[in-house]
Amino acid sequence: MLFRPPRLKRGLQLALGLPLSLVVVLPTLFAAWLVWAPHVVELTIDEGWLHVTTAPAPIARHHSFDLATITAVEDVHLGRGRRIAGTSLPGYCVGTFSYAETGRVWQATDCSHDVLVLRRAEDNPVVLTPPGRDRFLAALESGGGYHESQPPPDTGRGWFMIKLLVLLTPFLGILVPLIFFVAPGRLRYRVISGGLEVVTMLGTKRFATAGCTARPHRPRVGLRLWGTGAPGYYTGTYRVDGANTKIYTTSVKEGVLIEGPGVRVFINPENEPAFLHAMHTMGGATS
Repeated sequence: MLFRPPRLKRGLQLALGLPLSLVVVLPTLFAAWLVWAPHVVELTIDEGWLHVTTAPAPIARHHSFDLATITAVEDVHLGRGRRIAGTSLPGYCVGTFSYAETGRVWQATDCSHDVLVLRRAEDNPVVLTPPGRDRFLAALESGGGYHESQPPPDTGRGWFMIKLLVLLTPFLGILVPLIFFVAPGRLRYRVISGGLEVVTMLGTKRFATAGCTARPHRPRVGLRLWGTGAPGYYTGTYRVDGANTKIYTTSVKEGVLIEGPGVRVFINPENEPAFLHAMHTMGGATS
């Protein structure tokens, strides 16, 4: 026989669930997109200006530098730097960094150490790793005729595994709205011969209830030891009346306590008298 818990008013679920869902889901989606989206450094020299486009669309950023302000171009081997502001991913280092060899710089590089440093009058140097370095230098001299994008980096298997882990975060974030808005409606109690099955969002729990007692109960619920505790959905192991108890309810105010050797389960079926009758006739429990 199948029973369900009472559906509670959803005001508190909405009041807590919607903000928490937005706080958790949106950042995880953004983080996964930021890691997986193609990161491009695009360099263009045209009409006496150097244009640098960075970051994935649609949040690409554009930086322009007047070639007239460039006082020197140096081939430099950089040591270890410090990121001050910006992004540092394998093969994509963009933003403000600081190095012992150059001081503070703005850079858009593939994170390699052999770079071109463009010294500028009264401003921080610009550090680049342009494809076709000789053509880039010639374009700097002539003031135009260069347009290239850095090739995608070969980041290796380790970074790919990290990206896969980051890709899992949105799925973990989706658990929050599922717990608040889907899981309570999935909760069911099925009385079977000599036992009880509890259907939750994540699967079915089975308990042998022959020789147990089943009675109405108002619990004193204490610490949650393991599981989920959200308005309208409580599952897992809690301290109830001073004893470890499995709880599968939409409310912890009142319900049915099933207790026996190795079994202590608290549930809240909507039709409590019919559930107790089924437990006494089919489940093997006594009152």
